Amino acid sequence: MNSNEIAKLAGVSRSTVSRVINNYPNVPEETRKKVLKVIDEYDYVPHASARMLAGVKNRIIGLFIIDMAERSGGIKNRITRSPYYLEFTSSVIEHASEKGYKVLVHIIHNSKGYKEIKECFYNKTISGGIFIGENNNDEVIKKIINSGYKVALIDQDVREDDDYSKCIIVNADNFKGAYTATKYLIDCNHRKIAHITGDIEKFSAIERIKGYKKALEDANIPIKDNFIVKSKFLEESGYESAKELLSNDDKPTAIFASNDKIAIGAIKAIQEAGLRVPEDICIIGFDDIEECKYINPPLTTIKMDLEKMAEVSTDAIITSIEGEENVYTDYTIGVDLIERKTCIELKKYL
Repeated sequence: MNSNEIAKLAGVSRSTVSRVINNYPNVPEETRKKVLKVIDEYDYVPHASARMLAGVKNRIIGLFIIDMAERSGGIKNRITRSPYYLEFTSSVIEHASEKGYKVLVHIIHNSKGYKEIKECFYNKTISGGIFIGENNNDEVIKKIINSGYKVALIDQDVREDDDYSKCIIVNADNFKGAYTATKYLIDCNHRKIAHITGDIEKFSAIERIKGYKKALEDANIPIKDNFIVKSKFLEESGYESAKELLSNDDKPTAIFASNDKIAIGAIKAIQEAGLRVPEDICIIGFDDIEECKYINPPLTTIKMDLEKMAEVSTDAIITSIEGEENVYTDYTIGVDLIERKTCIELKKYL
């Protein structure tokens, strides 16, 4: 789609389209609306320069952090307060710099931000993009992938017959990590194990629920619906979810939290209730953010190698940019159990 085609569809001259795009005042309002409607319907974005149109590659990668506040009640998980996003972002920037690339970081809090993402691709401001924080099966990102652009996704399901099979996907081994965490608690003689989930629209949260359930099933422990609390990957959500668990007569003796921020919020709620961690309730997290080492007590968790994930995704997108063909592949990065002080073995099964 180019400006000539936009002009034909709108029934105006190419110069009129140009004046509308550049917001010149000497365009009748009715004509302006007609042109803008066509532009919107066909997702037309004016190209940044003839040089980019000629296909000259730049050395800029887009890093798009999807944090849709309008989907989560207005709560913004800002990069400055998120160890997860902060570590990944800094690792991508550092590794890309070593390869001679710059990184354009853009945080998306609402649907308008998606239009800005598309402009970066369509204008060829960037040569490829890495997405993190997106929901599983995001339709807008599918459209970008199907337009033929070079895309790497962090935390996304891999389906061979899906649009996402046309891009790079990098995941932590979420299922194994959740299974390992839950089995660790089972091996400590716990049978009343609760799970506070992350955002269930995210692939990682979905896989961690599956890993938790599978570990219980393999140990012949019944899965209790009241022991699974749907939450968000936020400390305040962990706090409220733990309070919900503690309000029931049937209380867990251990909690597997879908990430460390949830676990930290849960510990605060447990302590405020006059209970002790780990003596009364054990807790295990996921991610191994730096804060885990310094809270009281230090948090037992599953370590996810965000630096490695950033390195793999950056290398793969650069390989795709510099090659003649797109790179379509997926990677699963291993996880490890980090034992600290929030879990102890029960003397007997409870």
